[in-house]
Formats: sequence, structure tokens, C-alpha cells
Amino acid sequence: MTQLVNAKQMKACDQYTIDTIGIPSMVLMERAALAVFNELTEKEKYDLSQVLIVCGSGNNGGDGLAIARLLHLAGKNVTVYFVGNLTHRTTECQQQYAICDYYEIPILHHLETFLGFTLIIDSFLGIGANGELNETAKNVIDQINHSQLPILAVDVPSGIDASTGTSLGKFVHADTTVTFQFKKTGFTISPGLEACGNLQIVDVGISGDALKL
Repeated sequence: MTQLVNAKQMKACDQYTIDTIGIPSMVLMERAALAVFNELTEKEKYDLSQVLIVCGSGNNGGDGLAIARLLHLAGKNVTVYFVGNLTHRTTECQQQYAICDYYEIPILHHLETFLGFTLIIDSFLGIGANGELNETAKNVIDQINHSQLPILAVDVPSGIDASTGTSLGKFVHADTTVTFQFKKTGFTISPGLEACGNLQIVDVGISGDALKL
């Protein structure tokens, strides 16, 4: 039976793994990025000739930046569209951003058109997103959805409440969602169910022991 967790439970599992077991957050982020990288490279359904990764300023964006580096080091053409607030980046997101800078991976802060790209990776809003989205976020989600490109969402389609499956005003319609460790309750309820597309649940070493406390 698939373990279902809401956003609060998932955060508790993350924190337990980091604080009690002692696995650093950056290690979990690297594992998450590698899981998405493996999904992208081990299946022939993805055209990786021009990849666009849409990143926010949270740890979901950090995942995306780490994925960008892995693809870059594998010889793929990858561009980051960073639509998060630079001053509000999490520590891990800042670190991953700096690593991408080191490797001279293109990071754009404004992008009029998605023409020329072959795949969008949605690493914009993660499991922590809740409440009505602002207009900037809604516009970015519209850009993604109107691109007519294949979309892979990282952990949760942006704009979906991972606990309730409700829309936060606008949401990404993903073709594939790679979610980490446990299926989220919001992925069983419309529109979250449909937003995920093909759902892949991947093991990244996050402990479920916090659920027993």
C-alpha cells in the first residue's frame, strides 16, 4: 500500500531525517536531483536537446538548479529561468545557484518566449506553497502551460496544494511528476490528481519514522 502524506507530514519527515538521523539537507537535495536526472536520461521519451528549468527561490528551486548542473555536466544544453526572489532564497537554493554560476550555466531572470526549448522542468513552487498565488507566479504558470512543450514537475506541480489537491489560483498541467519518497494526499484529489500527469514516486532516503511519533 502506498504511503500518503500531507505537506506538514512530509516536512516533518524531512526534518527528522536531517536533525535526528543526521543526513544534511544538501545531501537530500542532491539525491532528489539525481532521481529526476535518472528519470530524464534513462527513458527515451524526453527530448533533452534544449532543456528549460523554471526555478523558484525555495528548496524546490534548489532541486531544479541541481538538476541543471547534472544535465550540464552530462553534456546537455540547459537554461535556468529563475523567477524566485534572489533575496529570499533558502540557504540550499543559494548554494545551488552559486554552483550553477561556477559552471557558467545560463540563468535568466526574464524570458519572453519559450520557443526553441524542447522540455520544461517545473521546479518553481514546491510542497510549501499555499494560499492564493500572486500575479507574477500566475503569469509564470501561464507561460509554462501555454508553451505546448512536455512538462516534468519536480515533487509537485506548481500551483497545486500538496495536501488538499486544490488550485492556488493557477497550476501547472504536468505530463510527468517526479515526487520524492511518499505520495502526497493532494495527488489523489482533483485537480491535483490530473495536474500530476504520470506520477513517479522515487526513494531519496527520507525516513518515514517521524510518522510513527
